[in-house]
Amino acid sequence: MKERSLLYVTVLTLFLSACVPQRKFQELNDQYKACQVSRDSLQMSVDTLSQKNTDFRLRNDQIERDFFRLKTELEETEALYAKVRTSYEQLESNYKRIIDASSSSQAELMTLLKDLEKKLQQKEEELDKKEALLNRNMAAIEKLAADLKIIEKELQQREIKVKELQRLLSQKDSATDRLKKILTESLMPYKTLGLAVHEESGKVYVSLEESLLFQSGRTDVDKAGREALLKLCETLQKEKDFDIMVEGHTDNLPIKTAKFEDNWDLSVLRATSVLRIMVLEGKIEPTRIIPAGRGEYQPVDGADTKEARSKNRRIEIILSPDLAAVMNIIAK
Repeated sequence: MKERSLLYVTVLTLFLSACVPQRKFQELNDQYKACQVSRDSLQMSVDTLSQKNTDFRLRNDQIERDFFRLKTELEETEALYAKVRTSYEQLESNYKRIIDASSSSQAELMTLLKDLEKKLQQKEEELDKKEALLNRNMAAIEKLAADLKIIEKELQQREIKVKELQRLLSQKDSATDRLKKILTESLMPYKTLGLAVHEESGKVYVSLEESLLFQSGRTDVDKAGREALLKLCETLQKEKDFDIMVEGHTDNLPIKTAKFEDNWDLSVLRATSVLRIMVLEGKIEPTRIIPAGRGEYQPVDGADTKEARSKNRRIEIILSPDLAAVMNIIAK
């Protein structure tokens, strides 16, 4: 389903205007490739953001562990600092009492006092460093938390966009399947006359053999072919979300007459004859339909036999779902 859904993207603007058929077909083919790249890019972005989200969470967990470890060390250092200060104050008090009792101990007590002051200063410096490190880690945690929220929001938006795109493509798949079923049933009487319906690459193909539509070397549509086309138009009038391309195909035998320069001419004129019936009699909107002549260059059977050439002389009516909504999501 995913592969078939992806191919829908190529048809967005394929039939939005009836310009020169070959050039328009190439432009729409380029747009299909751009749509496919865009959708792949969206999926890659979602995967990348998911990985970033995981990395940020891991980093956040590590910093939180470091934060609590440093906080514990800070509390222990503060307790030790308080204990040293108490000892210092006690020693200072004892020192004063000893000085009063014995002047001979003054030098020794001064040395001890300086040593204690030095240790106290070292502990204060360690405390300052740990407090500074703790502050930096807290700032880093706050920044990571803010970045994480931004990443999560962007990831959610991308996921919503991808889900909506998949939903629309799934709807197009369902609509295409339904149209194929309807056409297969409504055109069943013409199956034995050379009409076939099949689905390929997300589009519905209605193939009409030359014997159903035209006499050899002619471009005017026979009665049976006209009836089949009008029956087809009855369904297409109700299925307005599908664009239409009428393709003429010939065999590989050269042709050159006063009316036809080559097989290109014959295929184009047959396509426009079918188009006129669908528009003028079948009441199909002209903006939905595009004629194209393929000449001999897209055969369904490459064998050099009479039967193969007969299969290749045909009209193919290609019905493609309108992908405007899909393109709008990709463009956001």
